[in-house]
Amino acid sequence: MKKPCCALILLLISAGAGAADLAAEVRAQLAQTPLLRGEFEQSKQVAGFAKPLLSSGDFVVARERGVLWNTRKPFANQLKLTRKQIVATQDGQVAFQLSASQEPSVRVINSLMFSLLSGDVSQLAHQFKIAGSSSPQGWKLSLLPLQPGLARLMTQVKLSGDKYVRRIEIIEASGDDTRIRFMPQTSAPASLTPEESAQFD
Repeated sequence: MKKPCCALILLLISAGAGAADLAAEVRAQLAQTPLLRGEFEQSKQVAGFAKPLLSSGDFVVARERGVLWNTRKPFANQLKLTRKQIVATQDGQVAFQLSASQEPSVRVINSLMFSLLSGDVSQLAHQFKIAGSSSPQGWKLSLLPLQPGLARLMTQVKLSGDKYVRRIEIIEASGDDTRIRFMPQTSAPASLTPEESAQFD
């Protein structure tokens, strides 16, 4: 199993009155829930290949626990992100594990994922420069990395949505382009199922 591409992991924003105002407008539209579930479809266009790589699955974001990113097709695997680590499993076996104590970047990556999927835009303010628009019908953001380390991985992220993040496009420095579409999302039930809780343990 390959390590998750930077596609899933990175995102947004900047200092400055205009960016701060836009971030506040987007945050006002986004649902602020302790738990969020949904499904996703991902299309990754790899430079030099004619057809994109397609995958789909579901995810759970629990503010107090972390993120479960379950790919169902074409191959089943799971990515678990907590404040302390990233763990990838396939066929019930750990494929790799990264600790925040050993690799500080893991803490940053996880924070970005939590912020993106839970709609906590303000937490992304130190990583990216933001531009975009907001209206009662929805919002669009274009994100440019501020830190050289991120800029070496990606050139731009585009987000759009309404009460939830609906689409993400990540343009990588390598020329690869990843697009993720989120299907119906819900905050119910309001607590983790026993199976989900066990996955976090």
